[in-house]
Amino acid sequence: MSQLLNYHRSLFQWHCRKFFRFRRHLSEAEKAYLEVCFALAQDFQEVSEAGYEHFSYYSYSHRVEGERVNSSRLAYGSVLHPAEALQAALPVLSERAVVLDDYFLQACQSKFYGLGWDILEEQFKVYFRVQPVRQLPASLAHLLAGYDLNEHREEGLVSFTFTQNKLSESKVYLYPKSSLNLPAGAQSQASMVSDRRGLVRQFDLSQPEQWVHRLSPPGQKILQLYGELDEELDTIQWQDNQNYTLYFP
Repeated sequence: MSQLLNYHRSLFQWHCRKFFRFRRHLSEAEKAYLEVCFALAQDFQEVSEAGYEHFSYYSYSHRVEGERVNSSRLAYGSVLHPAEALQAALPVLSERAVVLDDYFLQACQSKFYGLGWDILEEQFKVYFRVQPVRQLPASLAHLLAGYDLNEHREEGLVSFTFTQNKLSESKVYLYPKSSLNLPAGAQSQASMVSDRRGLVRQFDLSQPEQWVHRLSPPGQKILQLYGELDEELDTIQWQDNQNYTLYFP
């Protein structure tokens, strides 16, 4: 068993013990998909073909809304092995009767990125990396209106959210080239453009300790638990100190 395979299995089990019992809610096909992703991992951080270093092929996230915390959010995929990850994902897509535009499954501009779950919200997500993002099909291209794509990286991310297996949200993630005007402790930004929520910003952190004091008690407790693994906060989606989403590791 490789070190990384063991790491991902252990990390998954740790989250099941500390935050949410994912296994009770995932189908056999979904658990098999996760095992394939665990085995495909080649490094803790995988760099895309275009050289972008901030794609995370796995994520556990926690949405805090006042005293309510949703820790049922999980995503796994692969940056280096999109074809193999897609083959493992196809049985999951089939059992959920998820229908996707052929562009994302067949066009050379699109590469499968991963699957995600928000179990408490009954949401299932499918992610694709697209390059160049300016060549999105018409069904999504309108989301880019008003954005100067020359100021963003050519490689973007597309996400489809299905609620109870019906498409409920489409999102395009743009990655600005400039690191100016970022909040303290952040090193880069992702601009998530949603057909339901408009623009939502996420920040990759270089100095997560600068955010710790801004979090409410539920967020502070989450950070304390991750201290058991010596893991620091990686990314944050911030609305205010009562409403935010934390992404680990």
